[in-house]
Amino acid sequence: MKTLVLVGGGHAHLYGLRQLILEGLEDVHVLLISTSRFQYYSGMFSGFAEGFYDLEETRIDLQKMCQKAGAIFIEDRIVQIDADNKEMVGTKGKVYTYDAASFDIGSETAVPNEWKDLVSTVKPNFRFSETIASFRKAAYPTVVGVGASGVELALAILAWRKQHHLLENVAVVGSSPLLAAQGEHISKKIEAIAQRKGLQILSNQTVIQIDKQSFITSSGSVYPQSEILWLTGPASPALFRHSKLPIDSSGFLLLNEFLQSDAFPSIFGAGDCASIKSYPSLAKNGVYAVRQGPVLWENLQRFLFHQPLKPFVPQKRFLSILSTGNQEALLLYGKRSIHGKWPWLLKQHIDRKFMKTYQKLYE
Repeated sequence: MKTLVLVGGGHAHLYGLRQLILEGLEDVHVLLISTSRFQYYSGMFSGFAEGFYDLEETRIDLQKMCQKAGAIFIEDRIVQIDADNKEMVGTKGKVYTYDAASFDIGSETAVPNEWKDLVSTVKPNFRFSETIASFRKAAYPTVVGVGASGVELALAILAWRKQHHLLENVAVVGSSPLLAAQGEHISKKIEAIAQRKGLQILSNQTVIQIDKQSFITSSGSVYPQSEILWLTGPASPALFRHSKLPIDSSGFLLLNEFLQSDAFPSIFGAGDCASIKSYPSLAKNGVYAVRQGPVLWENLQRFLFHQPLKPFVPQKRFLSILSTGNQEALLLYGKRSIHGKWPWLLKQHIDRKFMKTYQKLYE
């Protein structure tokens, strides 16, 4: 009997659990270790923030999925990996041994150490509902980060405040224009949308100082704040930086095209916690994590039974839909973009369908 340990309940591991329920896996003992019984879907964070979803709709019950799959669910956090001896250690010292292990634990938020007690984040994601519930009622809510998650949540919270007749004074701060990674055309388009909706945009400036009542940006301006939501780029999990596992220059688990560690072939991974040597600039988002799921699950089985592995090849384009509040969204595909009600309806359909794929397995 071989032992497969899945660490984290991210998109790729959810696919593996689903296949375990539908197809089974003989002669393999499967453990899923996660810091929370529930895995929350970040694609629905903006909908929850705006009040369209309740908490149950945004989460998958990992424990119930494991029960259906015949796997063991363990609520724990891995703090140490001994890849030489195929062991890992949890927070209370419990040792887990494995024949193959996979990590799908997401990323952390890159908050400067001196401000960690002064700002909030949505990670770990099982705390996001409490964070959002508090933040959207703040006197002066400020989002730091002008990427997709920052812009989307800022607009969702602005829409919620309009519905609840609160001051429409949500601010978003970032070192570049909004959605700069999408190119100048899209950046200008989302900025026009955000301005029309009343979002306070503080782009092309960084936060250089924070206290409990205000923050100062690199422009020298002082702004009031009562709560700051920090949504800048991903940071690597400390777990890998403190192990012997190969990591990239940013500290993410380094994998080959088979989603496997070259130095320790029994270690696999997927999602935002990892980088692939063949695709060093691959964006860390849920689209690629979902696509990695089938390849990862098949390769874990192939590794355990000494069969050749299959490479992961990321798609060059993918559909992206960004909620902009008030039942509108911005659809992006390549250089094309559409804003309005229809993209929002499509996003609702895609997100609900994705969640039902897993929720129906244990309901």
